[in-house]
Amino acid sequence: MDIVQRLERAWNAHDTGQFDAALQDYTWLFDATANDAETASLRLSYVLAAWARLAEEYLPARQALVAERDRLTAQLLAAPTDAAPFNDISVINDKLGDLQNTYHLFQQLPAALAQQTAHIALPALMVCGDYALARRYLPDPEQHLAAAAAHLNEQKSHINVLTHEGMAELLADVFNYITEVALVLDLLTGCGDTAAAERARQQAVNLVQAPEARACVQAELDAPGTTLDAMVELQNSVTA
Repeated sequence: MDIVQRLERAWNAHDTGQFDAALQDYTWLFDATANDAETASLRLSYVLAAWARLAEEYLPARQALVAERDRLTAQLLAAPTDAAPFNDISVINDKLGDLQNTYHLFQQLPAALAQQTAHIALPALMVCGDYALARRYLPDPEQHLAAAAAHLNEQKSHINVLTHEGMAELLADVFNYITEVALVLDLLTGCGDTAAAERARQQAVNLVQAPEARACVQAELDAPGTTLDAMVELQNSVTA
């Protein structure tokens, strides 16, 4: 039985109320995909999402997920040189709704690793209200925004939006860009610099070169959630 088949078995077990069997598969899959290049992308996406969904219904699944988080934390603090465990912990905490754990762990990291993982920790720092610490690791929000826009512009140059695949790619790129925009706006607003936040909001649109991408960005800023809704609608149109 390969990884995908085992994941499907876990989904079926979950859907039919066989929670313990599903949990055993999810924990096995989380470990098995950790060092497998071909399936590593499933680990923090499908596998963890399914485990977290089970954790909402089945307390032992949540306890197991917390235990996995704590194991990774102990591993990281014992040898705080690798950013990968911190990323895993951060994603798990997102699923658990425990951003305070990410924040407190970040505060324990040595300076070099903190600098390396700051981009991962920034949302947690701001949710926990430590905008001063967040600003220390993102000292030039406008430059960060410009770099994100440049990346979007470069990505857009390779996309044919007249195809389903191209439009899906554009929406995904816009979604990623808006995530960075929101980070900058939240930071500036949290630091009390509302004028800079308003300038950055306008800059986020003006820096995008392609009209269709710019329109998507403007729509998202006007009505947050628009991009994700469009992604779902596009996916549904393909599978219908």
